[in-house]
Amino acid sequence: MTAERDSAPEPARDDRAAQQRAPSSDQRAPQTPDFVLALLDELRQSNYHPMGWVRFLSRSWRQARATVETRPRLANSWLGVAAGLTLAEGAALAAEATLGGRAGRQAARRAAPGVALALAYTHFDTYVHLGLSNRAAGDPLHPDIGLPTTLTLVRRAIADYLLWGRLLGGRAATPAVALGGMLAAAATDIADGAIARGSGRMSRLGAYMDAEADLSFWLALALTLAVRRRMPRWLVALLIVRFVGPFAFALASYFGWVRRLPIGSTTTGKAAGVAQAVAFGAALLPTPARKRIAPALPAAYVVVGALLVAAPRAQLLKLRGKN
Repeated sequence: MTAERDSAPEPARDDRAAQQRAPSSDQRAPQTPDFVLALLDELRQSNYHPMGWVRFLSRSWRQARATVETRPRLANSWLGVAAGLTLAEGAALAAEATLGGRAGRQAARRAAPGVALALAYTHFDTYVHLGLSNRAAGDPLHPDIGLPTTLTLVRRAIADYLLWGRLLGGRAATPAVALGGMLAAAATDIADGAIARGSGRMSRLGAYMDAEADLSFWLALALTLAVRRRMPRWLVALLIVRFVGPFAFALASYFGWVRRLPIGSTTTGKAAGVAQAVAFGAALLPTPARKRIAPALPAAYVVVGALLVAAPRAQLLKLRGKN
């Protein structure tokens, strides 16, 4: 018995040594604790010199290509979604040109270059970020894009086709088209999050694309309303700042401080989000309906504006509390 007790620990030490010599796949997966932040830190060390940018972009592209080459199923799922969205938008443009008469042909012809440009950027943006297809940095990648992220990309495609294509073509979407796009975008926004949580398919790629889709759609809608003069210019300016501000702040945190800031939701921010959706809906109502609510619109716009100003202040206070 004594000999057995003395000899028993030896295999355990051998096992521990073997485990130390052969790290798990999760330990081997990441090249650095955070590849993106490591690249950004290197860029800052170069004082943002042009050659530093060349190295930054080159290494980022090589990392994206490595993800695609080692994850063919993930790459094929991206290709399938990209092809499907491209065919859908091409079919929509063809239907508009065929069924819309002369005006439809002119609108489709003017919108086509902008739609193609915006959609190409959406596909490229997704491709280079496929390495974010996991729940957290260092986790195994999901095998494919998945339904939640596909719905998010549909929302971006809606913005590309209905809004950006028209704006870049020099003729903003009509209020009826913009309203239909807003309802479809809201439906996909609700569905993608619910499906991701229910199926356990939450990912950093989905979170990134969700933020990009929201920025793209609501910014394009605000610009559309400005061109159509369906909302006061000062309120449109506040809305644009609300959409672009967090994006600029995130860029500053990455390129200036080389760290990720925990930008989350606040009660004021949620109230501002609801208020802006109501304001957009009111601006896109048919003219007879807008006339009926016209007396209440100035006060409503003031409330929306106040919330849009208060929301970033609440976010800054929250960040200060965390720091």
